[in-house]
Amino acid sequence: MKFVQAAGLNTHIQTWGAGDPVFLIHGASSHIGTWEPTIVPMLKDRYFVAAYDRPGMGYSTDRPQGSDTLALQSKVAAGVIEQLGLVKPVVVAHSWGGGVALRLALDRPDLVGGLVLIAPVAYEWPGGVDWYNYWSANPLSGWLFNNVIAQPFAGASVRSGMEGAFAPSIPPEGWLEAARVSLAARPESLRANGEDLVAAKREVTAQQARYPEIKVPVAILTGDSDRVVSPTIHSMHLAQVLPNARIEVLRGVGHLPHEASPESFRKLFDWVESAK
Repeated sequence: MKFVQAAGLNTHIQTWGAGDPVFLIHGASSHIGTWEPTIVPMLKDRYFVAAYDRPGMGYSTDRPQGSDTLALQSKVAAGVIEQLGLVKPVVVAHSWGGGVALRLALDRPDLVGGLVLIAPVAYEWPGGVDWYNYWSANPLSGWLFNNVIAQPFAGASVRSGMEGAFAPSIPPEGWLEAARVSLAARPESLRANGEDLVAAKREVTAQQARYPEIKVPVAILTGDSDRVVSPTIHSMHLAQVLPNARIEVLRGVGHLPHEASPESFRKLFDWVESAK
C-alpha cells in the first residue's frame, strides 16, 4: 500500500497507467475499490489515474476533528494532487465525492482542469439522512453502535446499500467483490461515513451559492431513476447554474450511471478533457 501526507493526514492512494492526469474522488460508504471494476480499466491505458481514500474511509484511518467539513475534505484532495504532482487533472467524482470535488474547484481552481460529476450531491434537500448515520456519528453512543450493535449486520447492510444504489438494475456478477465493498462495514468507516452524511446537508448548503464561480468545464452524468440522490435537486439544477457544463440524464438508471452506461461516461469525460 502507498500513502501520502495530505493536509497533515496519512492518506491511502493508488495509481495506474501513464499520460495526462485523472483524479478520482469516491462517494459515501465506499473507497478506492469502487472505481476499479469499470473506470480504472477504461482510463489507465491512456491516462495517469490516481485515487485516494477519503479521511476515515478505506485504508485512510486518520480522521481528525473537522473531517466532516468540505473545507477539510477539499484540503485533503488538494494535498494528494500536490503530493503526486498532478497538473490540472480531470477530477472524476461520484455522489458525496461530487460535493468534495465542487469545493475543491471553488477553493483551489489552480489545481483543477475540469470536473466529471457522477450523480453528485450539490444542494440542500428536504429531510435528512438514514437514521443509522446519526447513531454512527453520535459522539456518545457511536462507539457502541459501530463496534458492537451494528457489526453483525454491517456487512449485509453495506452490500444491500450498494445493491440499492444500482436499482432499478442489479449489480453485475462479481462487481461487489471486485469493488471490495465490505471495507465500508468496518467500525471506523461506519463512524466516518456517518459523520460525513450527518454534516452533508449543512456543508452543501453553505457552498451552493458559489457554484457559478466554477469556470472549468463540468460534465454531469445522472440517472432519472436515482433513489439515493435526486437528479432534479442536484444534477439538473447544477447544470443550469454552471457557466460551462454538459449533462446527460440516463433513463431508467439509478445512482451508478457510469456502471450502467460506461460509454456515456466516456463521452462526457472526453468532452471535459478536450475542453479544459
